[in-house]
Amino acid sequence: MSQIPELAGGRFFTPPMAVGTTTISATDFSSSSSDDALTSGTNCILKMNPTSIAGQKQVQGAILLVSANAGSDELVMPPVGQCNGMVLYVINKTANAIVLKFINSSGSIATLAEGETTVDSNEIATCLCDGSDWYGSIGTLT
Repeated sequence: MSQIPELAGGRFFTPPMAVGTTTISATDFSSSSSDDALTSGTNCILKMNPTSIAGQKQVQGAILLVSANAGSDELVMPPVGQCNGMVLYVINKTANAIVLKFINSSGSIATLAEGETTVDSNEIATCLCDGSDWYGSIGTLT
């Protein structure tokens, strides 16, 4: 059966997302971001639109390959209002922990609503957004 009626009127099955990966290196984490007052340490705030601000990175694919600094860097998911139905996969490529957070509907940084929030070395997090919260599930890479 055709899926054309379901796509009529500009509706999408999921938020539009380029197929591929987004590489987040240690240099993408910054303590000088314009949103720095929202977090306690170094952070990388994910954005859905292009950005050139230190500590921010545009999401260009659903798979996020992350290389964090020593300590617990914070990876902040995009704002919930822009991500209803979105799924992101966070792969930690270093021995350093990554703490997952998100920007809630009031514009504040919050920890994920349910599930684990720290992605350790050689772990993958599946992050889901329902339009009001981000949720996470963490497993081991094999």
